[in-house]
Amino acid sequence: MITIVGAGIVGSEVAYSILQDTLGDVVLIDLQADLARGEALDMMQAAPAIEFDGTVRGSGDFKEMEGSELVIVMVGQARKPNMTRIDLMNVNAKIIRSIVKEAAHYAPDCKLMIVTNPVDIMTYIARKESGLPKNRVFGMGNILDTMRFRTYIAQELGVSREDTQALVIGEHGDSMVPLTEYACVSGIPIANLLSKEKIDNIIHRTITSGANVIKLKGATIYAPAAVIALTADAVIKDRKRVMSVSTCPSGEYGCSDFSIGVPAVIGKDGVERIVELKLSAESQQRLEKSQNAIRQAIAQLQP
Repeated sequence: MITIVGAGIVGSEVAYSILQDTLGDVVLIDLQADLARGEALDMMQAAPAIEFDGTVRGSGDFKEMEGSELVIVMVGQARKPNMTRIDLMNVNAKIIRSIVKEAAHYAPDCKLMIVTNPVDIMTYIARKESGLPKNRVFGMGNILDTMRFRTYIAQELGVSREDTQALVIGEHGDSMVPLTEYACVSGIPIANLLSKEKIDNIIHRTITSGANVIKLKGATIYAPAAVIALTADAVIKDRKRVMSVSTCPSGEYGCSDFSIGVPAVIGKDGVERIVELKLSAESQQRLEKSQNAIRQAIAQLQP
């Protein structure tokens, strides 16, 4: 069973994507219990069309997550135009502290995935407050940023996104680090296909793309929902996918005291191992700046 805490637009889209992928039964939990129940009822009525034979139910009671294999936390104040993810920090920290304790109480064996922004800091809080093993607490991290990076590379080259591979690490925010040295098209490094000027432009578009969507329509919906469902698939089906999630390393990438986006093998045990890469001097410098940005934000956390 998969529990999604937060039955808003993105949470509901995630739930429906999970049903379409037939990953398992879904529970939607929201303080607006009628909203959660209504979304669940709507999805159940669509179940014959998507050939889903399981159950989806909505509730305002955290007890309903009992026995969940995966708990996805999406609730919190949404990012607004001209608001950074860090601006959200102390408001959402209070919410996350409360919810992860409920998850640890009712679903102590779950994997806990944090989506609420700023996701690296919220994942750090979730790890501390839940008491769950750190491999079972992770955040969406840079999976979404990586998809954006791949999209812009493919668009620039006029090639299939499927053949375009890339990776973003670091903060899920303005100091993210798109790794150009590991970006390729069917194994061909993008440095052999694009000028530095075009690569720099792609990096800029990757970093600013979330804010651009928010300015245009108020929120990002489909892209985050898609990557959250993709991550759920990796956990539930034990896919051993290599994804850049927010997790607390044990010294890898020079980090051990907070959560940050790094490539990891994701399976039934959550973060099964971190993949440590040799970075270019430029990427290493950018990663250190990203680490400092997270450290500085954590220092401003209110108790």
